Amino acid sequence: MIEPVQLARREGYLHRVLVALDQAANVVLGGLPDETISSRCARHRRRWWGRVMCGWLDLVQPGHDVLAREADLGRAESAERAEEYSLEKPQC
Repeated sequence: MIEPVQLARREGYLHRVLVALDQAANVVLGGLPDETISSRCARHRRRWWGRVMCGWLDLVQPGHDVLAREADLGRAESAERAEEYSLEKPQC
């Protein structure tokens, strides 16, 4: 299995734009920032709407909910490393 950080590094520009739109839609619908709708559904799989969405997404891509959560984690870890790196660099 691909590590979440490696997965985040392989995402192209268009994919990153689509993820940003997905995250924005999630926030508009009351979700957490920096979380995709798919990841939110996986987190709420015990609720009826989470089960329905995860079931539908599994038809499109088996295991999509797990992959979405891993990808969200990878993007968060990549962002954290970028922030840590920027704090370590001497200021101009």
